[in-house]
Amino acid sequence: MSPVQLGFWALNITVEVALLVNLYRNGLYRIYPALFLFLGLDLVESAVGMATFRSCRNAYAMAYFIGQGLRTVLGIAVVLELYRLALEARPALASFGRKTVVYVLAAAALIATFALFADTTAPDQRSAWVFRFFRFERTMNATLVVFLLLIGGFMAWFPVRLKRNVTLYIGGFVLYFLSRSFGLLLMNVLPLRDSNVVANAMLATGGACLLLWLFALREPGEMATMVVGHRWNPDAAGRLSSQLDAINRRLLRLARSSGR
Repeated sequence: MSPVQLGFWALNITVEVALLVNLYRNGLYRIYPALFLFLGLDLVESAVGMATFRSCRNAYAMAYFIGQGLRTVLGIAVVLELYRLALEARPALASFGRKTVVYVLAAAALIATFALFADTTAPDQRSAWVFRFFRFERTMNATLVVFLLLIGGFMAWFPVRLKRNVTLYIGGFVLYFLSRSFGLLLMNVLPLRDSNVVANAMLATGGACLLLWLFALREPGEMATMVVGHRWNPDAAGRLSSQLDAINRRLLRLARSSGR
């Protein structure tokens, strides 16, 4: 591991500690528990990985596999939390979105698990299991990115009023998972000698997301709200808002009738 990569790693750990302290001090961990747990797990994995990388490679690999597997689960919890927060004014629509996320991600996880045992030869004498795990992680991250882009596109088109913190939460995770998914793809297809460059880019992007949340996720952001979708056309915004309310009412009636 290069000194640059170690520097990025140490910087990210420092920023993540400060971010967790900030979320706890401002009471935001109660509002965004999935985010808080995700960051806490990421911090533990990074700290263990940095401590064992040079002294015990087996412990480092074990920490990575376990940590990334658990982060995938918490990544799903983050997406579900974002759907709940973004659509809290329309609970039936939010419930429909969360159920769709669960079903599609369960299918993606099943496919990715089968791919772990596919007969794939790793290039450049790399570990076959590392190669396969990267592919599993990339599949799950890419699926999470799709749902994050969908909710982001939804917010950009429909006039939904959001807390400023929620908007930054969504934007940061779109960037994080997109860079991670693309980086893991490059890790598998590029020569081994280029892996440090890709790893540095992933650490730098992750650090940028952490810095964004550190300085932007504040208690006043829970009071400040913003509307992104159709700000340029108030008439269309009103019409789209009415359509969303109508869809929410239909889904609510359907849920009530199916529950009888």
